Amino acid sequence: MSALPHAARSPGRLAIAGGAPVRSPDRPWPTWPQPAPGAAAALAAVLDSGRWAISSPRCGGELYERRFARLFSQYLDVAHCVPVDHGSSALVIALESLGLSHGDVVLVPALTWVATASAVLRAGLVPVLTDVSPETGCIEADGLDLDVDPGAVIVVHWSAVMADVPAITAAVDSRGIVVIEDAAQAHGAQWLGRHAGTIGRLGCFSMQNGKVLTCGEGGAVVTDDEHLAGVLEELRADSRRYRSDEARPGELDLVETATVQGANFCLDEFSAALLCAQLGMLDAQHDIRNRNYARLGELLADVPGVRLLCPLPQQNRISVYEAPIVFDDLPEGRSNRDLADALTAELGVRFYPPREPLDRSHLLRPSTKPALASLAQRFHELHRGRHFPHAERMAGHAVLTHHSTFLGDEEDMVDIAAAVAKVVAANEGGW
Repeated sequence: MSALPHAARSPGRLAIAGGAPVRSPDRPWPTWPQPAPGAAAALAAVLDSGRWAISSPRCGGELYERRFARLFSQYLDVAHCVPVDHGSSALVIALESLGLSHGDVVLVPALTWVATASAVLRAGLVPVLTDVSPETGCIEADGLDLDVDPGAVIVVHWSAVMADVPAITAAVDSRGIVVIEDAAQAHGAQWLGRHAGTIGRLGCFSMQNGKVLTCGEGGAVVTDDEHLAGVLEELRADSRRYRSDEARPGELDLVETATVQGANFCLDEFSAALLCAQLGMLDAQHDIRNRNYARLGELLADVPGVRLLCPLPQQNRISVYEAPIVFDDLPEGRSNRDLADALTAELGVRFYPPREPLDRSHLLRPSTKPALASLAQRFHELHRGRHFPHAERMAGHAVLTHHSTFLGDEEDMVDIAAAVAKVVAANEGGW
């Protein structure tokens, strides 16, 4: 027996064409971001503390930046966490910490946000795009082009699915190639009990406004490598590390160790305080989202040719960032952008297609920066004749919605499934 309402199986005219929507406009969706109960108090504490940055003179107690680093390390069960101002900065200093030579190659997925590739260029390296798995949207070991002699691989956990980092590591480890996890979309996801971001040599996170753990703008690099952790501290704080002794009043908590030239990518105290508060409710939000994601998958089983992107069996916990609904067979004459617009009209919450693969992205144009001329030339040379059919198919057949859509209840999932069924079943006259 179908779990969907009868109206979804016998649809009328679509809302985008003037018909009645599946969901009444007076039923709001959950909003994002959602401040944690202690967020306002934490921000007020910073305001009154006299310390708004880690480079401020010592007064009072522990910096919130240090507190967040400790809490996030404990949450992930990893030895070291170095907070930064953005997820892009996390990628830059992670790459710089490896000591690669100017112009070395780094493999990155063709299906991801542009920062994964542009960070490689910012670090003085050359990104080489890699096609993704048609099942997960993530890169996989068999698809790596090792003939370009990469120094590192950036593995992106995409939307709600983790890549098989152990298999990728096994494929490259003997050649000295370092695996970096871009876990910007995967806070709290787990692979056989290990957290995303802690399986490779380094893990990078974003805490941008839309992420499941957010402070507006922020990021972090995590690692179990004590040497790299110290280098990362210098790279993000103008060649300074945290001192090993306790600073006296008026002194800085940072000392000029200067083993490597750094820059200023420090996380401010307001953002760090907000993250300390937000982290406390992350798992409760995961429980709601993951329960609703599973329920939507059950409901969509009644809709031919439509499925949620499913993780591999080793992924024992998902972290929904953008929930991907895959339309294996698009309606005649319709694109996934058409479907996204139709779903938005039916439900009153935004649905949208993935970004185009990076080889077609107007955001990835290193030749527009004269200082990147030599890297840009090599980038274009290395991509002549390369094609990314799986990334193209995923970009052309998936429809995404933000994770906040999954912070509601089962009735919301019924609405989504009903809208999907209605859009798929609509004939030409229904549009």
